[in-house]
Amino acid sequence: MSEERGSRRSGILYVVGTPIGNLDDITIRAIDVLKQVAVIAAEDTRTTAKLLARHGIATKCVSFREQNSARAIPPLLEQLAEGCDVAVVSDAGTPSISDPGDALVAAAAREGFHVSPIPGASALASAISVAALEGDGVRFAGFLPRSGKDRRKRIEAISADPSCTVVYESPRRIGETLEELAATCPGREAVLCRELTKIHEEIARGPLEDLATRFSGDVKGEITLVIGGNRESAGEIDDERLRALVEERVRAGKSAKDVAAALSAALGVKKKRIYQMAVEALGQRDE
Repeated sequence: MSEERGSRRSGILYVVGTPIGNLDDITIRAIDVLKQVAVIAAEDTRTTAKLLARHGIATKCVSFREQNSARAIPPLLEQLAEGCDVAVVSDAGTPSISDPGDALVAAAAREGFHVSPIPGASALASAISVAALEGDGVRFAGFLPRSGKDRRKRIEAISADPSCTVVYESPRRIGETLEELAATCPGREAVLCRELTKIHEEIARGPLEDLATRFSGDVKGEITLVIGGNRESAGEIDDERLRALVEERVRAGKSAKDVAAALSAALGVKKKRIYQMAVEALGQRDE
C-alpha cells in the first residue's frame, strides 16, 4: 500500500473511521486496512483492543492521544519514512472530528506523506440523518467551551445561525447546556441523540425547553445534539413575537441591557428596539 516519495518508498497514513457503539458498524475496507498496516495509533489501546479482537485483527497498537501526541508523532513519521503504513483511530467514530488525529495528520502532510481517509461511522452524520430539522445546511460546532465569554459567544452564534447546528456534549454537562441554549434560543426545535447504535439508544425530539427539563437529572452515555436553524430574521419578526421573547427573558431575571445584547446578536434586531421593550416589561413586572 506504500507509494513512491522521491527516490524511496514511503508509507501512507490512513485515517480510519471505527464504530461509535456497535462493534459491527465497521467497513470491510477498514478491517482490511487495519490488518495490513504496520502499526495502529490508537486514542486508547484498551478500547481499540476490543474492536481488533472482535474482527480478528492482530496488528500492533501504540498510544496516540492529545496528551502524548508531541512524543508519539516523531516515531510514527519515522515509520512512514521507512515505507511502513500507519493507521490512526479514535475510541469511536472518525479521528480529527472532535477526536485526536489533527496533529498527526498535519505533521504527516507537512512531511509530504500521503494521508488517506477510510470512511466509517460518525455520530455527526448519524444524528443528522435522523434529525429531520429545518435549516439552511448544517454547521458542526463540536464540543462547546465549558465556560466564560467564548461559551456565551458560541451559544449566541448558534441562536442566530439559520443552519442546523450539531453539538457534542458530555452527560455531566448536557443539562446545563440545554438550559443555556433554551434561554438563548427560546422555542427552538432540537433532537438529542444518546448512545447512538448501542443497546440503550435514545432519540428525543422537541423544543429545547422540553429537552432541558427531560435531561436535567442523571444522564448516561455519549450525546449528540442537533439544533434547528433560526427561521426568523430582523425583517420577518414582528413586535408581538419579539415582545414575547423579551418578556420571557425578563421573567428569567435578565436585565434590559443583557436582553437587548443577547436578542440583538441572535436576531439581528436593533438593540434600541429590544431595550425599550425590556424596560417596559421590567416596569410592568415591578408594578
